[in-house]
Amino acid sequence: MSDDTRDLESLPELSFAGVQTFLKAEHCPPDGLGEDVDVGVLGVPFDGAVSRQPGARFGPQALREASAWYAYLGGYKGGVHNVETDTTVSYDDLTIRDCGDVPTVPTSIERTRPQIVAAVETVAERAFPVVLGGDHYVTYPSFVGYARAVGEDVGLIHIDAHSDTVESSALYGEHFHGSPMARIDDSEHGGYENHAMIGIRGYEGPEFPDLVEDRGIRVDYAPDVRERGIEACIEDAIDHATDGVDHVYLTVDIDGVDPAYAPGTGTPEPGGLTSDDLLRAMDRLGECEAIGAMDLMEVAPKLDPTESTQRLGANAVVRFLESKFLG
Repeated sequence: MSDDTRDLESLPELSFAGVQTFLKAEHCPPDGLGEDVDVGVLGVPFDGAVSRQPGARFGPQALREASAWYAYLGGYKGGVHNVETDTTVSYDDLTIRDCGDVPTVPTSIERTRPQIVAAVETVAERAFPVVLGGDHYVTYPSFVGYARAVGEDVGLIHIDAHSDTVESSALYGEHFHGSPMARIDDSEHGGYENHAMIGIRGYEGPEFPDLVEDRGIRVDYAPDVRERGIEACIEDAIDHATDGVDHVYLTVDIDGVDPAYAPGTGTPEPGGLTSDDLLRAMDRLGECEAIGAMDLMEVAPKLDPTESTQRLGANAVVRFLESKFLG
């Protein structure tokens, strides 16, 4: 072997080369994760519960491809310096495995839901689960899978443009991407009393203000974020979600971000968070020890020819992992 060949083999793999797993991680089935693994990534290519524009089924693939850039940067010897957080990180210090995609049935919520529950529960018994959606209904079975693994009640921090608290829709019934938070509240694993929302805006059902007041949901609407700053809102969300529980699930709907920054989503709402808001939120949320699982939902890459949405989504997950495991 020539010296030139050896030199090339020692370089990081280009972001657009090779098999696209999240952060170029090795593939491993959920039940094959070892004790040394920090993070297990699951894709859920399902958008059978959307009410507007489909396309989130392609989110996991797009997020994996976008994450390859950060793997490339972090693959150099000595790591990479994040100038925003003033930290130098090496992804060699993070043991991550990509567990592939959960088997889904595009035409059936009922047949897909138990597959998600089982996969997330299996990962959560072994490592920190990161779930890449998929439409936001996926959060309900993902939350249940995580809660079953920890065996206790779980709080919820929820970044979104929409509350997703619809009890039942005349058109879509009780199970669609506008209802996962209601279904979580119905479950035995968590409730609105430990539910904190950030970024809600646009239009909600007329019953929503009463639900917030009667059930004690913590809500920082988009105007609150602009007035108070994202850091203050995140601090209050952490305090609320962790009150009386030891475990918290984090869900991020990319439409919590303004469509000027993240247009590739099925139900965009103007007036949302900035990309900087989201990234700073992920930095702080990664420091919260109670958060034991997270997801990122509703990236629909075919609705964004610029690819900005999946880049922001991948960066948000990477920033969270940097803060959680490498900070």
